[in-house]
Amino acid sequence: MSNLDATTSGNEGGAERALREGLRTLALSPEAMQRIREATQAEWRATVRTPAATRARASRLSLAAAASVLMLAAAIGWNVFMANTGDTGAVLGFVARFDAPGIVESGYLRRDAALNPGAPLRAGQSLEVRGHSLISLAGGGNLRMARASSVQVLAANTVKLEHGELYVDIPPGSRASDRFMVITPAGEFRHVGTQFALALVNGVTRLRVREGSVQWNATDSESTVNAGTEVTIDQNRIVTRRPIATEGRDWAWVELLAPDIEIENRPLQEFLIWFSRETGRKLELADDEVRNQTATIRMHGNVRGLTAMEALSAVMAATTLRFELPEGAIRVSSARDSTTPTT
Repeated sequence: MSNLDATTSGNEGGAERALREGLRTLALSPEAMQRIREATQAEWRATVRTPAATRARASRLSLAAAASVLMLAAAIGWNVFMANTGDTGAVLGFVARFDAPGIVESGYLRRDAALNPGAPLRAGQSLEVRGHSLISLAGGGNLRMARASSVQVLAANTVKLEHGELYVDIPPGSRASDRFMVITPAGEFRHVGTQFALALVNGVTRLRVREGSVQWNATDSESTVNAGTEVTIDQNRIVTRRPIATEGRDWAWVELLAPDIEIENRPLQEFLIWFSRETGRKLELADDEVRNQTATIRMHGNVRGLTAMEALSAVMAATTLRFELPEGAIRVSSARDSTTPTT
């Protein structure tokens, strides 16, 4: 019995030892424990931060969507702006013709836009004149702008010259009480049945009156400048006046921009008056017979595209009259009274 018990007890002791040995685990090294802690912390941080990251992504998507809406609205607004700019202001006039490269509308927020013949000029536009340009004014008369000029259209009867030169041709009675006005740093210049040139170069304003008179309103004074007078006003408001000729080289660029005249079935007298105004020459008719002839002779054809001098030669060649060009005048006489024409 005891042997059996002893055997049993011995077997149990061996089993326990085997079980303890099999279940025994070796202690982990410090490096292994550190790796376990780092993995556990990483998993915890990922679990905790997932909602915040999701919210951040959602926020970014919302901001992106809002930005897209704003960009779309801006694009629509820009297109509306581009389509409407310059279309709502009062009309100053229309582009009649120009020398290349022409005239452009400039702006701070958009590209320069070239203007074509027939295009309206409206209040609010800024113009850069790159080639001599002729403008037919809506209220009557015309405006001629020299190349390299910069002009702002302020109203249907007002422009501001920022630099360069303008020529205003307002035949007497053509605008009634609607006086055309040009503004420079020297003041306001209003026509009074007038042809005049106004230049602004390096801060100096120069007025030349060819026909009629100009009313000049400065900051502290007002005066009238008559035909055949030049006035310069420097940056210190020092004024200089002198007499000038109404024809000659100073007006050459202006004459090249003279508007075409229709002559078909019109009296010769109309053409001679046009030529006189366009060249600044006084018209002299030799006698009553010549005066009657110019009133009754009817012209035919056209002189479009010709300069004033070229048109004069073409028209007079079709009549029995002759012309001379003494200084400052055009003299018309019958063939028997005239000497060889001077051109």
